[in-house]
Amino acid sequence: MKNHGILASYMAGLLIMLTVSLRGQEFNGGVFGGINASEVDGDPYMGFNKLGLSAGVFVNRYIDYDIYWQAEIKYGTRGVYKGPSDNDPTLYRSSYHYVELPLSVHYLYQDKIMVEVGTSPEVLVHVIFADENGIMDPSVYPDNRKLGLSVFAGIGYWLNASTGVGLRYTNSAIPFRDPREWNNPRYRGYFHNVITLSMAYRLKHE
Repeated sequence: MKNHGILASYMAGLLIMLTVSLRGQEFNGGVFGGINASEVDGDPYMGFNKLGLSAGVFVNRYIDYDIYWQAEIKYGTRGVYKGPSDNDPTLYRSSYHYVELPLSVHYLYQDKIMVEVGTSPEVLVHVIFADENGIMDPSVYPDNRKLGLSVFAGIGYWLNASTGVGLRYTNSAIPFRDPREWNNPRYRGYFHNVITLSMAYRLKHE
């Protein structure tokens, strides 16, 4: 509960900074939302089969004519989904709910095509595991780290001065859960892999 309070205060502070920044002439800001497709590297389930949501706010400032930095607050869900099949009636689903704080550098080509790279501290705020019998008892959940770090890269296209679409790939920079066997090189830990398709609305200031 204490961590949630600290996080809420941090988010409120960044939102205030966003509001104040947009009053100046050098900052841009806006909102975005989209869909995550994710998997976990380190478990036996393959494929980006888990769908989730991603939404947040951003503020950015130009460093040079075509290069700018961007800070975000976003909420997203990721995890694993393995559905039943003809040969295997079992189901497995995990949902990790994160608050993320991405910081990135962007290159903008002819005010249309955007390329980005960055890193994102993140806080795990909720997790759910389920099988074919329903939601699993939280007491049997694996021990996942509350604080994490990811790296990401992406590409986007601004349809006009206000509206853009983007595709971002995010990968855990450190395991969000420890390896099953520390001395076995096959088990490096558990890493989130996330592909995000999003749309952004920008409040542009020249």
